[in-house]
Amino acid sequence: MNRVAVFGNAGAGKSTLSKRLAEITGLPLVNLDLMQYRPGGDQVPHAEFKAAHDHLLQQEQWIVDGFGSLDTVWQRLDVADTLVYLDMAVVRHYWWVTKRFVKGLWVPPEGWPENSLAIRRH
Repeated sequence: MNRVAVFGNAGAGKSTLSKRLAEITGLPLVNLDLMQYRPGGDQVPHAEFKAAHDHLLQQEQWIVDGFGSLDTVWQRLDVADTLVYLDMAVVRHYWWVTKRFVKGLWVPPEGWPENSLAIRRH
């Protein structure tokens, strides 16, 4: 197990599981949201994200948390030697996403780009 792709719907627990897997295995953890979004939440141009993603896939070891984009997810799943798909009951997804948004009013969600809020306050 050297290249692990963790994927699933929002609120499935991907980040929590990925973080724990990285602690257990010592593999480097890569959060795609941090590659895809700048501090403050602005999206990185797709060509820039894709280049960083292509570079990531050349690495010998990683745990990737997240979806990224449709054109990159298939590449990643192809290169990974271990796939972890999280599929919870829909009600659990809704609950965990709602909990993240409400908590995000006070505390930035873990793994989100710096100065990004779950709900923007203007």
